[in-house]
Amino acid sequence: MRNQKQILRYWVEIRELASGSVRTLPLTAVVRICLAKRKKNEAPIPNEELLHLKDEAETWEAKSLDELRARLRDKYSDEAFERTLHFERDREAEERRESALNGLAWLAEGGFTDGLPPLRAGTIG
Repeated sequence: MRNQKQILRYWVEIRELASGSVRTLPLTAVVRICLAKRKKNEAPIPNEELLHLKDEAETWEAKSLDELRARLRDKYSDEAFERTLHFERDREAEERRESALNGLAWLAEGGFTDGLPPLRAGTIG
């Protein structure tokens, strides 16, 4: 692999103490960037790092693990639930990233134009 950085997959497991039933809530990290043009003297809007947790039909947004922990504790109380954070290496995502990077490198090296016939003046279409 060209880039050896590992990709990890995260999730929160919610176990109901009374029944033992377990639910898995996927957790992802995102960066929100502002592409809007600013006025000349205005400072750019900084990027915002967020956590997204998918809980049934809704997606929670939190700025830190502490904020997420507090919200989970509010919805899933300590008396009735056990909450645990899990992660594992996501080799499929690493392969997709490697394939995408290889595709970008191919484009950067002119691979897109390799299969096209040369253009001559006055010939379009």
